[in-house]
Amino acid sequence: MSISNYKIASITLAITLISTTSVPTTFASTVTPPLTKCFIRVDNPHLSDSIKRQKGFEAVKVNATSKCNKQIRNLSLTVVIYKKGFLRNHEVVIGTLKISELIPAFQKIENKSTWERCKSRKQSQYFGVAYAEAIINGKRMQTLLVRTDKVIALPCGT
Repeated sequence: MSISNYKIASITLAITLISTTSVPTTFASTVTPPLTKCFIRVDNPHLSDSIKRQKGFEAVKVNATSKCNKQIRNLSLTVVIYKKGFLRNHEVVIGTLKISELIPAFQKIENKSTWERCKSRKQSQYFGVAYAEAIINGKRMQTLLVRTDKVIALPCGT
């Protein structure tokens, strides 16, 4: 392809791209907003003071909170604690809070029961993931996975 043919092909391609991306908004596709505004907040991993006080041993813990702008039923709020590994991450523990009765809109639900006992003081890196399932307006809905902001190094071998 000669230089002039190359220039013509490039200009044609550029014009085509510009004209297709600047289509009037009346022809653009519309985005459907979500039916609900349900949120999950997952806290960073930490050594639990309450488990240390109540049970007398160290434990790694991750808490999660859920709140929804609609009333929901049959909520399952799940938290998974992972330990970073050399080749892959290791699932440490899964904890699910299940509430079958009706939960009013905007009520905060907390899963504070997901933890694992430390077997040693070996430094390990942890993160958490949370997700929820519930019935909203008669339909079973599931959230996307929400991950902790940070991977936290703790003196806790599991």
